[in-house]
Amino acid sequence: MKVKTIKVIQFTVLTLLLFPHTASSEIKLIGETNVFYTSDVSIFSASQRLSLREDPTQPLLENTGVGDDVVYEPVANVIKTLHPSWGKMAFELRAQGYLFTSHTKFNHGTYGAQVTQSLPADFNLRFRYHFGPDQFVGKNRIRRDLRILEAQEENTNQEPANENLFSERVTTHFGTVELERKIFDNLSLRTLGRYGNRSYNRNFSHRDTDFWTVGAHLEWEIRPGMDFVLGYHFERGQTGGRKRIQFEDDISYRSHYVSAEMTTHFTKKTLIILGFDFEHNLFTSRHIDEERRNGNEKIYQGDVEVRYKLYKNVDLRMGYQHAQRKFTFEDKAAVLNTVMVGSVFRF
Repeated sequence: MKVKTIKVIQFTVLTLLLFPHTASSEIKLIGETNVFYTSDVSIFSASQRLSLREDPTQPLLENTGVGDDVVYEPVANVIKTLHPSWGKMAFELRAQGYLFTSHTKFNHGTYGAQVTQSLPADFNLRFRYHFGPDQFVGKNRIRRDLRILEAQEENTNQEPANENLFSERVTTHFGTVELERKIFDNLSLRTLGRYGNRSYNRNFSHRDTDFWTVGAHLEWEIRPGMDFVLGYHFERGQTGGRKRIQFEDDISYRSHYVSAEMTTHFTKKTLIILGFDFEHNLFTSRHIDEERRNGNEKIYQGDVEVRYKLYKNVDLRMGYQHAQRKFTFEDKAAVLNTVMVGSVFRF
């Protein structure tokens, strides 16, 4: 799988660099440097990607409350736009990372490639590929071993030892196809489908999950300088654990995700973005003794971001995010508060 991924990235890079220059073309470089303070590193990455254009259904997070941290995020985008006779075409490569100051095990990056082709009748066709390798999601117990530990605890009245916790890591691949059409001058509709896989490290390989998603996004320019986006995704994920009853660790799910975002030009140089996200994950395990059987997880999240155009090619950013997620079998919700300052550079 990794070899195939490397070949896809290499092919995309060569396409960007070697595509014939007979048609007019242009290249843009967009960079970001963002710094965050987050109250819970275990939820941080999943909350940042709770977005219509990102990966809203992140790996299952069972152990929260790990601690706060300062996180640095570098982002680099290379966009090559061509204007051949058959319609505008854009190629994009993206690399992004999260670097944690204290909890360095959570350091990871994502890589992506995208191709957008304009079509007749105000249609746009877009293909995207996302690769997130070897992401650490926390320490966890293997469910089969957990049953043994619980039995020992009942016989000895002792708590399970911490050395039975193992690092849980996941690698994510998915591809997305989007078809977008401008219905009116100020209204566009985008439909999408995606298919992907999350592969876990050896101790948790029974959690390997295939998933598919369908969704629709509506973009409305209410008036010049004010835009509204509303989107919905339905996703189905099925894991190998559903066939391995001895683990009692089937994390298969159905997910409903809704997102709304309002963008307003407050002044000529100041942009305000308000966002709200809701996700409802329904677990479909049929294992009789599993705690997730007939359970669900609800996630609420709100964001506010202010952008200020400092120079022609430089924007400053400030933002705040509040998130809350809770399993039905938990006593209380996990809460996240994150503040951000950053900048965007265009060349």
